[in-house]
Amino acid sequence: MTSTFLDPIDRTIIDILHRDGRAPWSRVAEQLDVSAATVRRRYEAMHSTGTIRVVGATDVARLGMGMPVFLRLSNTRADLPELVSRLRTRPEVRFFATLLGSVDITAEMVLPEGTDYGRLVGEITEGTSATAESLLITHAFASGQDWAPPRESADPTRLAPIETEPAPHIDLTDSEAKVLGMLMHDGRTGLGALATAISKSENTAARIIDQLQRSGVLDFRILVEPVHYGFTTEFFLWLEVEPRFLMETASTLAEHPATKYLTATTGRSNLVGQFIVRDRAELFRFSTQVLASMPGIRTADICVQTAVHKRVWTTLENGRYATDGQPLDPLEYLQPRR
Repeated sequence: MTSTFLDPIDRTIIDILHRDGRAPWSRVAEQLDVSAATVRRRYEAMHSTGTIRVVGATDVARLGMGMPVFLRLSNTRADLPELVSRLRTRPEVRFFATLLGSVDITAEMVLPEGTDYGRLVGEITEGTSATAESLLITHAFASGQDWAPPRESADPTRLAPIETEPAPHIDLTDSEAKVLGMLMHDGRTGLGALATAISKSENTAARIIDQLQRSGVLDFRILVEPVHYGFTTEFFLWLEVEPRFLMETASTLAEHPATKYLTATTGRSNLVGQFIVRDRAELFRFSTQVLASMPGIRTADICVQTAVHKRVWTTLENGRYATDGQPLDPLEYLQPRR
């Protein structure tokens, strides 16, 4: 993927919206000392070219709406285009990437209640030579949606605290679930469209957004590919950590600026993360210095991403975000039938 040039104004707009995704253009303009029309034009240009997307970020596990699982596929080279095509259209797939290393493809899926997982994996791999391995995600220490590109400093920042304990379960009303699902698809969906979808007033839609944010269920984030900021090397790390050191290692690793996403899992690896560095030299230093300082690591398997095909239910085509073919409401297929 080639990088799109983002000038200081574009970067500042992204930074502001990463922290306040529904900020009015006038408020963004005040911080930039430019006109609201300029801000809107810049945003629409980046959005229309697939450089950025504003999304509503949430924890579907906290909502009890799905079980997150990593699927790892190996021995896929002869069938890679077919497997990529199949995974691209599966609504269960929230993220997937092709890799260089011991694993060819990894996909994070959110499985609705009652899913026949064996059948699902069979449908994905049918007629191919792929071998599948699954890891149940038991806890997320750091969410990829909270990774923010660097501002003036050299390092990225994290927009939410590290989660050392699972957040309490919360139930949503039908209206709350509908609003949340639509905002997950497009965080700047207008109040009119939200109100129509729930057959209520725009004031009610606005109150629902406020309630979701105050309860910690909803944040607004921007999807922007790290390569636009000079981060060219993204990789997955599969760790086997001695159980007595798991919390210490996870907490320390989650705070590292290279960490985008970190979860505890079942299976051969009990700690899995996605990381971003600027180049292969930084990857080498990460391997020999950062990992070497972590206690209790028995094995470490690094797989470098060759391409990301979906992030947060949003398909990437040639490194550009697309929405065609994506569920307009990602929660729709997760909600129990009534």
